[in-house]
Amino acid sequence: MTTRERFLAIVHFEEPDYVPYWYAPGIGIAHVETVDRWRAEEGYPSDYESLVEFWGAEKYYQVALHTGFVPGFEVERVDLGDGYVEVRQHRARTRERADNASKYTMPQFESPMFNGREDWELEMRPRLDPAHPERGRPALPATQPDEPLHVAAPSYWGRLRDWFGIDRISYIMEDDPALVHEINRATTDLFLEQASWVAERVQIDAIGGWEDMCYRGGMLISPDAFREFCTPYYREVAQLARSVGAAVVDIDCDGDVSEFARCLWEAGVNMCHAFEPTHGGSDIIRIGRELPEFIVCGGLDKHSTMDPTGETALAEIDVKVPPMLERGGYLPSIDHGLPPICHYGAFWQFMNRIREHCGAPEAPFQRVGPPG
Repeated sequence: MTTRERFLAIVHFEEPDYVPYWYAPGIGIAHVETVDRWRAEEGYPSDYESLVEFWGAEKYYQVALHTGFVPGFEVERVDLGDGYVEVRQHRARTRERADNASKYTMPQFESPMFNGREDWELEMRPRLDPAHPERGRPALPATQPDEPLHVAAPSYWGRLRDWFGIDRISYIMEDDPALVHEINRATTDLFLEQASWVAERVQIDAIGGWEDMCYRGGMLISPDAFREFCTPYYREVAQLARSVGAAVVDIDCDGDVSEFARCLWEAGVNMCHAFEPTHGGSDIIRIGRELPEFIVCGGLDKHSTMDPTGETALAEIDVKVPPMLERGGYLPSIDHGLPPICHYGAFWQFMNRIREHCGAPEAPFQRVGPPG
């Protein structure tokens, strides 16, 4: 089977030749800083630049839609002199580490990009016009790739939170709900136009987006608010997916997605990642049982690889992977990229045990052998 054939078999709850470790958008494998430490201290080989190749992961072929602001807002980085920079875009001010590309930390949002309806009318709506003369078309492969072809779905609440800030968008949802619908309507129309153009030329296999609307206590907005402001538009995305033969609509979300997954399923979304178990409380076995046709990606705790012996990592795999493979519709993956505190040797055992359970062929990391 090709990666595409394998993926489609899994998401249709059919039998693949083997189940791969899945490299999902937004999850990754390990931070740059983590790999640098592994090379310096734990014997990670220097002749493998691609984590996907080394660990034998499989992934989507991603086609980027042109669904951002056109023209865009200029980005300026101002050195604050304390190891941090202030990133300025329109009115937004974000503080982050100057070396954030290699030593990632969460940025600190200091002020939002937009304030309310006036900004929407004057600054935002014109830039989300699908027919804007400066809006380009996605770059497409010459032939259908051997990986499942993926296009990005809209983010509804998550994008609004980034644009307005969590406090302001919460007030807007209460004081001017029509504005939320106007923005999500425009976002959906732009996506549908771009994705339809792609679907006329290549086969879309997966439509995937993000929300990040959960934390360790559950959803940041109520299920009723999700149903009011997000569900109608996700149903349109799901309808497009069905009409063009895409197998999945997949949403990435941090935190405890137990209730969120049910909301997604009601809205026509049939897949989610990353299912954080430690900081999120997401239990993939329980969610898989409660939503038996829902496709699960992730849910394997990266913190298990903090134990240098590898014993905690092996226990994590042995408890979760076999029942999820038996259930079907499961793509194993960690619950986000490994931070530097995680150990190469433990992750080697983690990945080796996954491939044993999944019947996967030998990967480069196995040919290199365990560290030490």
